[in-house]
Amino acid sequence: MPVTVDLRDGDGSVSALDDMYADLVRIDRLFSTFLPESEVSRIRTGSLALERADPLVQEVVELCRGFERDTEGHFSAWYGGRLDPSGLVKGWAIARAAAILDAHGFRDYFIDAAGDVRTRGHSAPGTPWRVGIRHPLERDKVVRVIFATDLAVATSGTYEKGAHIIDPRTGTPATRLVSMTVVGPSIIEADVYATATFVMGLAGLDFIERRVGYEAYAIDPDMRGHWTTGFDHHCDAARLGTLLD
Repeated sequence: MPVTVDLRDGDGSVSALDDMYADLVRIDRLFSTFLPESEVSRIRTGSLALERADPLVQEVVELCRGFERDTEGHFSAWYGGRLDPSGLVKGWAIARAAAILDAHGFRDYFIDAAGDVRTRGHSAPGTPWRVGIRHPLERDKVVRVIFATDLAVATSGTYEKGAHIIDPRTGTPATRLVSMTVVGPSIIEADVYATATFVMGLAGLDFIERRVGYEAYAIDPDMRGHWTTGFDHHCDAARLGTLLD
């Protein structure tokens, strides 16, 4: 998937980006379900025991187990008995990328991995980053614009791949929503919660209401928008774009 980074401060050194992308390549080689030699693929085929896997793989699996409990099974890394932690790995990888940029002294940046975003600082002095929630049908329009300073924004939906998000409890595609966007301080939790609450449907908004620091915006199959009580706090007053609500 495409990963883009926008750096607005620092000395212009490329070493931070070299370190960041090297880590992303390592993660892909460990976790990709498309590479037969990856550790996740080998665990899936039974040629590698989980307890002998790389410590990063074991770390991710433990995180997945914790989130499966937290979401009452609406998020899971196991489908049909096979390991697939992809629903967590992207957010986790973004968090690692952000930590690398932090360690290099960057304080104003934007990381976007296939629509999941982690921001730090500002895009310009006093100006927060702007993250749009894309209109489900009209690719050149947005339904909300989020002002994001030190925030994570993650969206799960059917925009690009159709009904590909599986309800782990039934093994069938989740179809009660078109998209779910979660905003909060952690990209790992935002990413996982976006997937889990997409499966939950509009009940997912109640789930997010109980998570301190997190807000959400959902679009139902009738193209109506629904959101948590504090979501508007993150949006511009003009509510730019083609609105569903």
